[in-house]
Amino acid sequence: MEDHHHRDKTMARILIIGSSAGLGRTVAQGCRADGGWVAMADGATDATGPWDLYIPVNPADPEAPARAMEAIRADQGALDAVVVAASLVQTAPVGQWTAAMWDEAAAINLRLPFLAAQAALDLLGASPNASIIFISSTATLRGQPLTHAYQATKAGLAGLVRSLAAELGPRGIRVNGTLVGWVDTPQTRAFWSKQEDADAARQAVDSRIPLRRHGGAEEAAALVRYLISPAASYVTGTMIPVDGGDTAV
Repeated sequence: MEDHHHRDKTMARILIIGSSAGLGRTVAQGCRADGGWVAMADGATDATGPWDLYIPVNPADPEAPARAMEAIRADQGALDAVVVAASLVQTAPVGQWTAAMWDEAAAINLRLPFLAAQAALDLLGASPNASIIFISSTATLRGQPLTHAYQATKAGLAGLVRSLAAELGPRGIRVNGTLVGWVDTPQTRAFWSKQEDADAARQAVDSRIPLRRHGGAEEAAALVRYLISPAASYVTGTMIPVDGGDTAV
């Protein structure tokens, strides 16, 4: 078995919060392939995966980020990147929304990223390439019916990226977001499976995307890996689409 305590000390140490069965898992696989040390913090029942450390937390718990950082501090003592991949989408006509639904979405989509950034500051402080990345959605840029809390919280996350980048830049910590479009993930596949004619509905979406297809999870993860890397050392405060050009037309 590989002893991660004796791996290359120049490797990036990365914490991913949430989506251990979705895009977060793909990001973890890519970061491990890049030679990084990866921790996953999530509430999944299956803790096995492409990571060196699994930290069981409920992403909706406001104490979860602090607990995750405590585990990182005990195992590694420092971090180079924090990636928040957790996300919650709920669908209901406007008249059927409840305050509890709204609060549940805000806890995952907006509060968690802020608390994760706040809790990580000390661990990121010694890194020569400290980075915080929020995996978000093209819902930030365009409206659609029924997903009101998702739309609002994702738009709010763009503001949080900017404010954190402004404050943390002088400390050498970069903050960016990715705007993921129609990408083939378990969440997307579950959405299509609920459609009356899934093939026709998916083809209709693909026909409006300039690249005429859904993206692969690896393609969305590649942008996160770039933002973690030293190649992105002068990139901060951005929300970068990875959507095949969907929001450009």
